[in-house]
Amino acid sequence: MFERLRALQEVLDGFDAIDLSHTIENDMPRCLNHPHVAITKTCTHEHDGFYNQCLVMGEHTGTHVDAPAHTVSRLSESTIDTYPVTMICGQAVKYDLCRYGLKPGETAGVEEILALESEMGTAVGAGEIAILNFGWEKYWRTDGDWKYFVANEPGLSREAARLFLDRGVKAVGCDTTSCDMPIRDGVELESYGHFEYWLPNGIFLIEVLKNLALLPDRFYFVAAPLKIREGSGSPIRPFALVPRTGASEE
Repeated sequence: MFERLRALQEVLDGFDAIDLSHTIENDMPRCLNHPHVAITKTCTHEHDGFYNQCLVMGEHTGTHVDAPAHTVSRLSESTIDTYPVTMICGQAVKYDLCRYGLKPGETAGVEEILALESEMGTAVGAGEIAILNFGWEKYWRTDGDWKYFVANEPGLSREAARLFLDRGVKAVGCDTTSCDMPIRDGVELESYGHFEYWLPNGIFLIEVLKNLALLPDRFYFVAAPLKIREGSGSPIRPFALVPRTGASEE
């Protein structure tokens, strides 16, 4: 056993970990119909002899994962606590949709997805995770302009959403609030992933990622949700394992 653990450590030493999560803080962007985030310094060293904060927030706060129960009533028992801790860990492929300059309300289609795969020389496969980089992190704000991030975003066409179902992916992640649903000026358009192809078929959604521009085309995605009883989703702190420059690939 010790030899196997040592071998695992040697492998991990050849990788860097890139944080893919936003900081949970007061005034952070949230979906307009979701609970506010409230973090208060409940206990302080001066008053209590130790430091402790109280957190109040929704299950879909910041960087998070959706379980099928979130939008599919017939799968109301498919909550976050019913899945294994490794539910969203695995090999991932990044799709740089940002290069198409999609505007709020617009969608990427199958042609854009296939063109990226042809250029990368790789494609997401069964049991893997598709990561969509719309370049939307640049709109993340905690000041008075925070609403733009959640009220405007591009998405995917019906055919593009179906493509990832046909590929047999285990999850789809993104740097927007919904991965598939285009939104323009607060008006939500079609959401084929949430209601038709992904969550209804047990494909998880990983939303509001960051630092996607730092990632190679392929990497290993690691994250675990909080074990919330009957949870519709959970905040996560994901990271990407990418080969360290100069590390041996043997």
